[in-house]
Amino acid sequence: MKSLRKVTGKLLVVLLISLTIFSCNKYAKYDDHEVIQNTFSGSVGVDDDSDPDGNYSGSGDNGVFSFAWVNTKTKASVKFDIDATSGSVQMILNDKNGKKIFDHTLTAGSGVNSYEGMTDEGKPGTWKVTLIFTNFDGNGSYEIDPKD
Repeated sequence: MKSLRKVTGKLLVVLLISLTIFSCNKYAKYDDHEVIQNTFSGSVGVDDDSDPDGNYSGSGDNGVFSFAWVNTKTKASVKFDIDATSGSVQMILNDKNGKKIFDHTLTAGSGVNSYEGMTDEGKPGTWKVTLIFTNFDGNGSYEIDPKD
């Protein structure tokens, strides 16, 4: 009976450690700059540089485009803009644990066509960058850089 308790206890410890490891890096299975989801009917580019940047365009298009980014820092500076006749672009960043640390939307015709700022603090590791396009007719660009 004692040896069954020891085995059960050891298995429980291994299970808890495994759950902790896997839950602590939600996006670790993705390579840096790897596309996670693409339902956007327009186009989005992700440059192969160490820090993500690129352009996007659409003609009344909708959808989600997300990719993984390895950030060794706890924050990031974010710049993005639109030159659009209609629609919106929402950018969301999640840290390695999946915690939302940035969420901002630019809407055509609102008088504000660019954003520059910082994310909240997150955990270093593989982050998820998401762009959500709604009836987007135009183009734009984004740039994300790691910051402490």
